[in-house]
Amino acid sequence: MSNSWTRHIISDRSASPSSERGPVPIELFVMSKCPDKVDCEQVFSKVLEQVQVPVSVDINYIARANASEPLQFECKHGPTECLGNIQELCFKETYPDISDFYSFDLCLNEEYASIGEGNGLARECAHRLGKHYEPVKTCASTPHGIELLARSVERTQSLGVEKSCTVYINNKLRCIHDETWKHCDGGHKVADFVRTIEEAYNT
Repeated sequence: MSNSWTRHIISDRSASPSSERGPVPIELFVMSKCPDKVDCEQVFSKVLEQVQVPVSVDINYIARANASEPLQFECKHGPTECLGNIQELCFKETYPDISDFYSFDLCLNEEYASIGEGNGLARECAHRLGKHYEPVKTCASTPHGIELLARSVERTQSLGVEKSCTVYINNKLRCIHDETWKHCDGGHKVADFVRTIEEAYNT
């Protein structure tokens, strides 16, 4: 991925404490094996390349608690999706820089039907990014990984989000991609999302 967008994230981290404006939060609510997630994250990779103000990015997951399931959660696309969700969360915790975890997700999306089918695809994507996969594997195979998913699902449910991919910008519902873009006041093109973010920062 281009580094053109990462500088806006990194520059915010080193901003002086006296800075009045924080980064504009972007939140994506997804299911790891959902084709709508693939389309949505691809669009936002372009948004992040073009936006000219500091932003933060968070990705949370849609699932339901179910103690009878191996990973304690029920996911729409099956148990492998639950593991895929956890792998993405564990990678993000291990490598929290947006340029790392977002690139990892985009790599997985190239073969999204294979997400969570063991560790092969996740390991391959980690290696492609020059990252060690073993800490991620350890996280995903322990109760800590399930705890990360529980926290993520709690955030999703706190907003009543049910559709993958749901987009929040500046703590407001901005758009939903459910086969097509829906409920997108302000438009759903890359330039429209960029404008929303920059207006939020400059208001």
